Amino acid sequence: MGEFTIHNIRFYDFEPKAIQCMAYEDETNRLALSRADGSIEIWNCISRPFMQLVLHGDTHTSIEALQWCKGRLFSAGLNGFLLEHDLATSGVKSCTAVTGGPTWCLALSADKKKLAAGTEEGYVCIFQVLEEGIIYENSLEKQEGRILNICWHCSGDYIVTGSMNCIRVWSLKEGRVTRCSLGQTSGDEEIIVWCVGILDDMTVISGDSRGAICFWNAKLGTVTDVVQTHKADVLCLVVCPDQKSVYAAGIDPVITQVSYVQTGSKKPKGCWMKSVLRSVHTHDVRALALTKDEALFSGGVDTILTMTSYPPKTVIKFPPQLYPGSISVAGEAESILLRYKEHLELWQLGSSSEDSSPSARYLPISQDRVKLLELHCRKDEVIDWCAMSPQAGWIAYIVKGNLRIFQFYPPKLGSHPSVRRVRGISKEIKNSWQVLWLGEARLASASTDGIIQIIALSEMEANLQTNLTVKPGCNVIQMNCNPEGSVLVAVDDSQNVTAFDLDQGTSATLPSYTCPVTAIGVHPSTKDIVVVYSDMMIKEYCLATQRYTPFCREFLSTNSLNSVKRNSVIHNVTFDSRNPNLILLHDDSSIIVLNKTKKITDQNFSKAAKIQCSYSSSDKGGISFYKSSRVNNIGVFSFIKRSNQVIYFSYVKDKSAVSVELNPLQLLDKLPPALKRKKYGGV
Repeated sequence: MGEFTIHNIRFYDFEPKAIQCMAYEDETNRLALSRADGSIEIWNCISRPFMQLVLHGDTHTSIEALQWCKGRLFSAGLNGFLLEHDLATSGVKSCTAVTGGPTWCLALSADKKKLAAGTEEGYVCIFQVLEEGIIYENSLEKQEGRILNICWHCSGDYIVTGSMNCIRVWSLKEGRVTRCSLGQTSGDEEIIVWCVGILDDMTVISGDSRGAICFWNAKLGTVTDVVQTHKADVLCLVVCPDQKSVYAAGIDPVITQVSYVQTGSKKPKGCWMKSVLRSVHTHDVRALALTKDEALFSGGVDTILTMTSYPPKTVIKFPPQLYPGSISVAGEAESILLRYKEHLELWQLGSSSEDSSPSARYLPISQDRVKLLELHCRKDEVIDWCAMSPQAGWIAYIVKGNLRIFQFYPPKLGSHPSVRRVRGISKEIKNSWQVLWLGEARLASASTDGIIQIIALSEMEANLQTNLTVKPGCNVIQMNCNPEGSVLVAVDDSQNVTAFDLDQGTSATLPSYTCPVTAIGVHPSTKDIVVVYSDMMIKEYCLATQRYTPFCREFLSTNSLNSVKRNSVIHNVTFDSRNPNLILLHDDSSIIVLNKTKKITDQNFSKAAKIQCSYSSSDKGGISFYKSSRVNNIGVFSFIKRSNQVIYFSYVKDKSAVSVELNPLQLLDKLPPALKRKKYGGV
C-alpha cells in the first residue's frame, strides 16, 4: 500500500458554531442552515447529504429565519432586512427593509407568491415574490409584543403568529384577528410561544416555554388538546406531510413525535399523544426540517446536523465541516496555512530523525512545529478564502470578493520572516470568491460572473494573463490542479466538470453523471483526472485520450465505495507522486487508499505495517506520526480508521502526508451547559 509519514495536526483551533435555523426545499433537494456566526451553509441532499456551498456572513448579525422559494433563498435577522441570496456569486442579490426593525421569522404562502415576516415591534409584513425581486405589499395591524414565529395556512387566507402569552390567527380577507390566550403559569411567569403550525382543518399547533404542545381550534380560539412533551421550552416544531404527526424539540433536546390517534369504534374520535422519542442531541435543538420522504433534519447548540427517520430506525450524524479554502498546504516547503476569521497562520511542519520504528507505536519528534507568520486582515473584516503557493512564496486571501496577494520571505540567519503586499493589481482582475495557485507565481481566480481568470505575478504587480470559461450560464464552485499547474479542473453549479490544458490551450468536458461532485483531483505525473460523486462513485478520466481509463472501465464503474455503506462523502482527493497507482482519499472518519494494482477479489483484513505517524504529548496536540492498529482492506480500497474527525488530509512531499483532525471531546468542552436530566443511578 505504500509507506507514509503522517503529520497529525491537532492544534488547529477549529471552533464550529451553533445551528440557528434551517429550511429544506423538496424540489431541489437542498438544505439551508445558518450558524451563530452569520454564515449560511447549503447542503446538497441528492444521494448522501454534503455541504456544497458556504455563504459567509457578518459576525455582528444573527440570521434568525431562512426560506426557500422556487430555488431562491431568502433570509432575515436582527439587522431588520429581508435578503435574497445569489447562490451563483455567493453574494446578496437584493436587500429590502422590513417595517418594525429586527425580524424573527419568515413564512411562505402555499402558492409561493408571498412572504410574511414577523418583527420585533409586533408588525407582520407581507411581500410579493416576483421574478424581478421582492416588493413590499402591506403590513398587518400592529400588535403588542414581538412576533416570534409565523406560519401560513394552505388556503393563503390565514396567518398564525406566536408571541408572549398568546397566539393570533389573522384573517387576510376579513381583516380581523382571533386571539388565543394562554394565561400565565402558577408563578405569574409569562408563557412564551416559540413555535406555531397550522393544519388544513384550521387546527393550530403551538410549542411554548412550559414544554407543552397545544392544539387549538382556530375558529373558536379554544384549546382542544395539550400534550406535555418536554421538561423545558419547546423551541421548534414541524408538521408531517400527512398532517397526522408533529415533531418537536427544544431546550430539552429529545425530539418527540406527537401523533393523532383514533379512539372509539362506534363514534370514532381522536386525540394527540406522544409516540416515538429520538435522543440524538446533547444540547438545545433550535431547528427542525422535514423532507417529503419524512427524513427529519435537526440541529442546534451542539453544532451537529443530524438526519433521522423511522421506521426503520435510522440516525446519521454529520459533524461540523471545515469551510472550503480554510487550509492550504505548500508541499515543497512542507508548510501549512490555516485560516481563521480575522487572521491567517503559517506553520512549518515538524520532522522526525527516525524513518521507521518497528517496535514502538510513535516516532519521536526531532524538530517541533514552528509558527512562521500570523497575518491579520483589517478590523471588522472576515477572511472568506485563503491559498498558498507550493513553495510558500506567495499567499492570497479573499475578503468580500476582494483579492489580496502577499509575497512571503522565509526566515534566514539573523532575520525574521516578512511579507510584502502586492499593490499593483490590474483593474482587469474581477472580484472572486475562490483562488488556486497554479505552481509558483501564477494564480487561478474564480470570479463571481462565472469566469476563471489566470493571473501572472511579479514582485509588485498582478496582471491578467487569460480568461477561461465554463458552460455558459454556469458558475464555478470547485477547482483543482496538478502540482505544476498545467492542468486545471473546474466544477460548475450544474455539476459539469471541465478540464483545461493550460500548456496547449485546450479544454474538455467530462461525461455527465446523475449525482453531484464532492471532490476532484489531478494526478501529478499521468495528469489523469479523478472525480468522486456523492453516491461514492469514483471516475478516472484520461485527458490525453479524452475517455475513461481502462482501470475505471474495468473496476470503478461496477465497484464503488457505495458498497461499503458509508454515510460520509469524500472531501478531498490527493496522490502519491512516487506511485501512480495510489489514490488517497478521506472522509469524516477515515483515510482511504485506492490501490490500482490490487485485484477486486481481495476481500481480506490485514494488519497495517506500512502506515506510520508521530505524536506530540502537548495539550494542544501536535504533529505526530503513529502506526495504525488495523487497516480494513476491501477490494482495491484500504480504510485507515481514525479516532478523531478528519477535517483535512493531503499528500505533502516524498513519503509524508498531513492530516488535520478535530477531537470531538474538545468541541464538547466549548459548549455551554446542557439541560440537567436525572438518570437512573445518577445524580
